[in-house]
Amino acid sequence: MLTYLFDASAAVHIYLEENKRIRKIVQYVVDQRRTYKQALVLIPNFCVAEVFNTFARKHFKDRRLDREKYADCVRQFGQDIHWGKTLYVYDLSRYHIVGVDEIIPIEHRVASETERDHLSTFDILLIAMACELAYAGRPEETFLVTCDKRIKKVLEELKCSKEEVSADGRVIGVLDDRPAHRWLPPNVLYLPGIKAWDLPKVNRQPPLNL
Repeated sequence: MLTYLFDASAAVHIYLEENKRIRKIVQYVVDQRRTYKQALVLIPNFCVAEVFNTFARKHFKDRRLDREKYADCVRQFGQDIHWGKTLYVYDLSRYHIVGVDEIIPIEHRVASETERDHLSTFDILLIAMACELAYAGRPEETFLVTCDKRIKKVLEELKCSKEEVSADGRVIGVLDDRPAHRWLPPNVLYLPGIKAWDLPKVNRQPPLNL
């Protein structure tokens, strides 16, 4: 079964109509859960708060959502996460916190090389959660869905990087007793740059026309 982990930047497009192309893509993915029942769509528990806060900011500060649309977004999202109806709320665990040891050195290297802002700690935890899902399931069927290009870059580097080893032969920043292949990077669906043929589809689902 296909497994998707949405971050907040992707999840808000299920409800907002600001970018019709991205909304079409996320609806295609969510339909694999809602209509075809052949996918698992998750969202980290801390991203739930971020989604609600994004709706609030667009209503109260940016004035891009009127009162009716704001209430509708809050209601629909609340229904979708209730008992995992559409979006299953994925709780942060100790494994995810341990996993950031693999990700932090790579994130710092990528940020310094590209002169971009660093990811937040929550973004790094998000990547660790996606790696945990890939380890628990099938990496080739696990996808982190995001609109953040920095997350995409870190995941790409995580996939191709080799472990750094210190002078005494111990792995830097990693627990020494971790199982082999413990932190497997998933695929990443970077929504602003995705092509229709990059999207996985399930049985009986027609191709997406972008």
